[in-house]
Amino acid sequence: FVLGYCSVASAHKLNTSYTNLVVRQDTLMLRFRIDDYDMAQLGLDTNGDSTLFFEEMSAGLPAVADFVSNQVQILVNDKLVELELGKTDISPDNKGNTFAIVYLGGKLDAIPMTAELTINFFDRFGPEHKSIGKVLLPGYSLEQVIFSTDTRTYKFGKGNEKSLFQQAILFVWLGIEHIFIGYDHIMFLLALVVVGGRLRDMVKIVSAFTVAHSITLCLAALEIVSLPGKWVEAAIALSIAYVALENLFFKQLSHRWLLTFGFGLIHGFGFANVLRELGLPTDGLIVSLFSFNIGVELGQVAIVGIVFPAIIWLSRQAYQRRVVNGISLFILLFGLGWLIERIFDMEYMPL
Repeated sequence: FVLGYCSVASAHKLNTSYTNLVVRQDTLMLRFRIDDYDMAQLGLDTNGDSTLFFEEMSAGLPAVADFVSNQVQILVNDKLVELELGKTDISPDNKGNTFAIVYLGGKLDAIPMTAELTINFFDRFGPEHKSIGKVLLPGYSLEQVIFSTDTRTYKFGKGNEKSLFQQAILFVWLGIEHIFIGYDHIMFLLALVVVGGRLRDMVKIVSAFTVAHSITLCLAALEIVSLPGKWVEAAIALSIAYVALENLFFKQLSHRWLLTFGFGLIHGFGFANVLRELGLPTDGLIVSLFSFNIGVELGQVAIVGIVFPAIIWLSRQAYQRRVVNGISLFILLFGLGWLIERIFDMEYMPL
């Protein structure tokens, strides 16, 4: 049950698609990546077993391409561009997530000054869906945006340049979002603090985690240090399982902040993998990097702030130890499930 649930959770952590737009002097190219969870929303699970296999994805690829073509609109210089379907493919990434890749292209009759892109995936994929967009226009730096059910259209180019502050706010939000939808990081934080203790100890634990993952996030995002994503994700799962196991067998946890610092270094590489997928802009790179990290910290503080009152209340109850053991066992099973899944690439098994 745990292995099955972990696969469902991690296969669709972000509920996110990815959009790339490159505009040249006389042509434009759009690339969309739609993951297996969203492919299932388009009816590709033909045998109804709640699992998409490679054959089902391949057979349903024309339906995905047709859906994307009908839900995308782009205006260049305020003039509608007729889009033509290009290459389509099914491809896994280095984490085992599977994507349908759809290319759309168009010809331009004038030098592009502005581009306005509209994406309407959200009525089908759900209101929580996000599409992370990267846009490159001639004469402008790479720009990142988040398409959502509330913000389906963005305009780029002359007169629509984003300030460094707007860019920072975007990456703060991306950091917050990653924490709240990153089940593994939430489980790790919960395992750390569920045993309770004094507020001072909680602060030391959270601070150690913050300092540690900030170090490796910066080193990895700036490509000073690089580790294989598969083994980073497996190590994160192992850290979750270990902390939960320690909760079951050790009562004296004064060393926990040191342990947290060590595991925080590993989690920082995980945050960097996400940030690398989103892409750091050339302009304002350092601002974007630190803004993402601030967002991660805000998300962590919010989670700890939510659970801390309950932990304090629980520490005064006679059955506190039994509840802690139960929660820790639950987290331990999830950690082991994720560990097995990530080591053996169980998310992507084409037949």
